[in-house]
Amino acid sequence: MPENSIKIKIQQDQITFMKSGKKEESNILRFALSFINKEEKDKNKILNNPEIIQVLKKVIKRNSEAYDQYMKAKRDDLAKKEKQEMDLLKNYLPVEKNQEETAEIVKILIKDLDISSIKDMGKIMSSIKQNYGDEINMSLVSKIVKEHLDS
Repeated sequence: MPENSIKIKIQQDQITFMKSGKKEESNILRFALSFINKEEKDKNKILNNPEIIQVLKKVIKRNSEAYDQYMKAKRDDLAKKEKQEMDLLKNYLPVEKNQEETAEIVKILIKDLDISSIKDMGKIMSSIKQNYGDEINMSLVSKIVKEHLDS
């Protein structure tokens, strides 16, 4: 699998959407590609899949914040557009583990690493980041670790 296969997939899908007359979807992917290309230009290198995933997560986070603002302002039309962008871009991210799967991984690591104090939280976080990378929500991990080590 090429190191930047996510970018290639987005490019191919963008062209497909454009050819099939799905202008909105094509524009969303063109927008995401512009962020990826800017990051590549800034770093002066071709991004690999994990780096592309991080760029997409930043774009989705930006959309999420805009969505929240539009909802508060009762601008459903603009909020709907942000939601559509988020939903389309999430298709290019790996599937994240759910809360139960994440909790199970944390429990196993606490036991395997023989951790009994919140002071050792860094060991768990490091291990999870190294072994699960983009398929796990690190803020959820942090919350679960704190719950298990505080009790």
